[in-house]
Amino acid sequence: MHRLPLIRKWKYYLMVAVIATIGRMPISWRYGVARFLADRVYDWGPRIGKNIRSNIRHVLGPDAAEEEVDRVARQCARNTSRYYADVVGMHRMNVKKFFDNDLVIEGLDYIRDAQAAGHGVVLASAHYANPEFALQGIAAAGMKAFALVEPLDPPELGRLMRGLRTVHGHQLEPVSFAGIKRAIAWLRNAGIVAILVDRDIQKHGIEIEFCGAKARFPTGAVDLALRTDSVLLTGWTRREEGYKIRVVVTPLPLIVTGNHDEDLRANTIRLLASFEKHLKADPGQWSVLDRIWPDDLPAKPKQPRTVAAGGGDDQAVQ
Repeated sequence: MHRLPLIRKWKYYLMVAVIATIGRMPISWRYGVARFLADRVYDWGPRIGKNIRSNIRHVLGPDAAEEEVDRVARQCARNTSRYYADVVGMHRMNVKKFFDNDLVIEGLDYIRDAQAAGHGVVLASAHYANPEFALQGIAAAGMKAFALVEPLDPPELGRLMRGLRTVHGHQLEPVSFAGIKRAIAWLRNAGIVAILVDRDIQKHGIEIEFCGAKARFPTGAVDLALRTDSVLLTGWTRREEGYKIRVVVTPLPLIVTGNHDEDLRANTIRLLASFEKHLKADPGQWSVLDRIWPDDLPAKPKQPRTVAAGGGDDQAVQ
């Protein structure tokens, strides 16, 4: 009986061990280990490889060759693993050095201007590249944010990850009723609330068309902005050469008609359309391991081929 809690907490103990070992390595070593582990999990995992390929098939569309889908999906697995490699060493990072040398932010003044005018800022991003590294970096610019994050099980793991993520001054809270209340209070005090928009963690989202097919997405970013008269900004990130992270911060003016439900849907569609454009530019940087769409998108059947009369080269049948 005493062994059951230990078994239930295996993720927590594994993360403690990883932080104490891999987390102390230079970032280049961590990325090397991450790539090796990502390839093993992608090839041998019972679900992860299939989930990622399903997502990428939707992003690339039915005309993409299976080889291309697999190549991009493997990039996604590697990028996700790099994200975890970043997180386990996050508490040891020098945020000022990162901000000065490896973080490029376009549009940071949009945040400053909104706060100077007394408005809260909802900074919407996605599981793409590493938005969390970018958030840590802005601490060096004197900006502290409140972030709503996915609840983790067991609770010990959630507290451990929270400690890693808050060491540079930001505040985090699991997505919950209490967390949303704190986010609203933070925004009404002209604060910054960061939230990711591409996974419906609580299963309370709305169904919209994304990359040509229906899927469910959360409305939290738009809802918070509407309820608190805050400025909604998108902060799409991208990994660049070396260890650089580029962030483009852009305002997304809200449609406000007075009908909250219609405004919520219309603005969420616009927000996801902005991310879709960013995603399609380089889908290999998307770090989502769960299926976003409920159904697989079938690949386009290969065109049959025949041999020309007289034994000539293969020709596609028109």
